[in-house]
Amino acid sequence: MGFLSGSIGCVLGRIIRPREEGFLLGVAFGMGEPIAALVAGLLFRRKWTFVALAYAIMLGTFIADPLTWSARIPLWSLWDTFLAMSLILPTHLAVRSALEQRGNAKRLGPAACMTAFVSTEADMLFRIFLLVPLRFYALYPIPIEALPAVFLVGAFVTPIEALLSMTVSVILAVPVLLAIERSKAVRWPME
Repeated sequence: MGFLSGSIGCVLGRIIRPREEGFLLGVAFGMGEPIAALVAGLLFRRKWTFVALAYAIMLGTFIADPLTWSARIPLWSLWDTFLAMSLILPTHLAVRSALEQRGNAKRLGPAACMTAFVSTEADMLFRIFLLVPLRFYALYPIPIEALPAVFLVGAFVTPIEALLSMTVSVILAVPVLLAIERSKAVRWPME
């Protein structure tokens, strides 16, 4: 459900507000947003192994790609992505605990916060996967020599975006989910 609505939003957003990189390239990179929704949904549906597998494939492909090494992309610049990958299992445990005690804000807060971090980083990892292993950098065009600078900037900007996502998730998602739980109108996570 989240992936579908995120995909529709991605396409409509690019139609309503065209980007300079063009429609198709904008949609391709914009699909990171529905990927993030999918990751959050998988974590809340207790399917964390799929999330771990997706991270392993995308990050492993990036690390194994000869371009990563020949362009001298600093791996430390993905520190937040490595952190997110290491938090997949703890996030699953936090989500499981929150689902066992649905009305407990003290359990739901950390679960929402950690899920927001892992899913936001999955969005970024998907874009990295497009940029380097799938060679989308050439479509912009970004010179190979500029790739390290792009990743250096990302090492500082991406964690800020993740922090904002985590903050909004705790401020908005936790009260909304608690209200839904108390109302008994809808069971979450949705099937």
